Amino acid sequence: MQFSVGETPIEVNRGTVVMVLFGLALFTLGGYDYVQQSAAIDDAVSVEATIVESSIVQPEDSSEYEVRVAYRYYYQGTEYKSNKLFPSDISQLYESRSKAESVIASYEPDTTVTAYVDPAAPNEAFLERQTTQDPLIFMLIGAFAILWIALDAVGAQNPGQGTKLRPKSEYESTRYQTLFGIDRDTINSTSKRSIVAALIALEVSIVAVVFLAFSADSPGTPSSPRAVELLDPIGLLLITALIAILLVIASLLLYSLWSFTEYRRLRERISEPHPPSPFKHPTRLVTILTTNDDLDDYGRRVKKTGFTFVLALFFIGALLNELVF
Repeated sequence: MQFSVGETPIEVNRGTVVMVLFGLALFTLGGYDYVQQSAAIDDAVSVEATIVESSIVQPEDSSEYEVRVAYRYYYQGTEYKSNKLFPSDISQLYESRSKAESVIASYEPDTTVTAYVDPAAPNEAFLERQTTQDPLIFMLIGAFAILWIALDAVGAQNPGQGTKLRPKSEYESTRYQTLFGIDRDTINSTSKRSIVAALIALEVSIVAVVFLAFSADSPGTPSSPRAVELLDPIGLLLITALIAILLVIASLLLYSLWSFTEYRRLRERISEPHPPSPFKHPTRLVTILTTNDDLDDYGRRVKKTGFTFVLALFFIGALLNELVF
């Protein structure tokens, strides 16, 4: 279905509706759970609880770990049982077993602990009086999905297609012949090779770390956290992985810069009138990024530039998540 708001065209199809509903569901679920957590914490009263059992499990097809705790308690003369660690209904997962073990250490079986009971739901006590961040992640993913679909639906549906470029024989751009004083073709080839080399080094170092970690554990005995020195084989491999990630980020940003200047050079060859720049009109950029076919040279350059920049942001976010958060 196509319609216009003012002079802005909008296209809505079945996929658009499904994705918007999916985003709304995630956003609503996360928002409701976060509000419910906050209300439960504000209204909670403390009671004594006895741990019945506790364990660490790794969900199937997952690299993360979940802490499971069961306990019993009395509230206003009635005995209840609960297995909630946090007030959230969304299970909290931990990236490493050591983090899960640090949490479960306080909840050995038969240990007496403090639980918190919401008088409005006395059968749903929890042990940790703090909110979790998972609901906020659900909200963020849902909001991003809605925004992405909205930007794709609004505006022209064929940017980057059928762009009329003047032949190089008629017009050859003289801009950006060099970047940082280096020939642009050298920047292009070097950045591509660096990306490939860094990704290979990253993969090899991670596989080697996993191999050495498993090799260090004795057969038939449970794995346990151990200190890693910087000059240990595993420590050196982790440093190599960090350097590889930094090189990937630097190479992606360098290629993004080269690709953006190549896009600017292509725009100079577009016959008048020039179409709006996708990097100033997000609706056009999102539509180009989600288009698989029929893009011309100009559209493919825009797509490569945007995709590479998004990929660089992904690696930066992943690195900050590991080092800071």
